[in-house]
Amino acid sequence: MKTIKHSASYALQLTTPIFPINCYIVEEDNYCTLIDCSNRGTVKSIIKAIEKTQLPLKYIILTHAHSDHTGDIQKISLHFPEAEICIGKREYEDSQNDVHNIRMPIKPTTLLSEGDRIGNLLVQETPGHTNGSITLIDQRVGTAYVGDLLQSQGGLSISGDIRWLFPFPAMATVDKHRAIQSVEQLIEKSSPKQIFCGHGSAITYTKENFDRIIARAKKK
Repeated sequence: MKTIKHSASYALQLTTPIFPINCYIVEEDNYCTLIDCSNRGTVKSIIKAIEKTQLPLKYIILTHAHSDHTGDIQKISLHFPEAEICIGKREYEDSQNDVHNIRMPIKPTTLLSEGDRIGNLLVQETPGHTNGSITLIDQRVGTAYVGDLLQSQGGLSISGDIRWLFPFPAMATVDKHRAIQSVEQLIEKSSPKQIFCGHGSAITYTKENFDRIIARAKKK
C-alpha cells in the first residue's frame, strides 16, 4: 500500500494500487484512530503503518460495512486487542438483518450516532451510500472522512452518480437522493475544508465544485 502523509490534517492515507481503496490513520496527542480497514490482504501494511506512528491504536472506526472497508478487521483487532471497534448504530442493525449486503464481520464495542465524539472526531450521520453510513469530522482542522459518500477516483461525484471510469461506489449505493441530501447537510453543518474519501485522492472543498456535482447528481 502507498502511504500519503497529510501533516496539516494529522492524517496518514493508505491506498491500494490499481483499484484504489483508502483507509486512514488519524493521530491524536497520545493515541491514533484507524478509519476503515481497506480490502482483505492489506493487514500487514496497515499494522506496519500504525506501529510506525509509535502511538497506541485506541479506535477502529468504520464509515460503513462494505467489504472494501471492513477488510481484515478481525486480524487488525487481534493485533490491537485494546482498540475499540466502532460503527454507526443503523449500519450495525442493517448488518444483523442482511440489508443491502451489509456485513459486519466482527462484533463492535461501540455504536455511534449523530453528535457522538471519538477524540477530536465528531460523528455525522450521512446516509445514502448505505442506510447507516457515517462521516467523521476532525474539528481541529475541518477535515471530513466521508467513506463512499463522495469519490474522487474517476471524477469528483456524489455516491450514486456513476462515473464510468470508476463506477463501483455508485453501483453499490442504496439511495442517491439521500446521498445528495447528506452532502448538502455536511456542507451546511460542518463546512469541511478538506475531504478524505474511500476511493481517490483528497478533495479540497470549493463551493463552485460542490454546486456543480450536486447539480449533476440531481439531473440524473
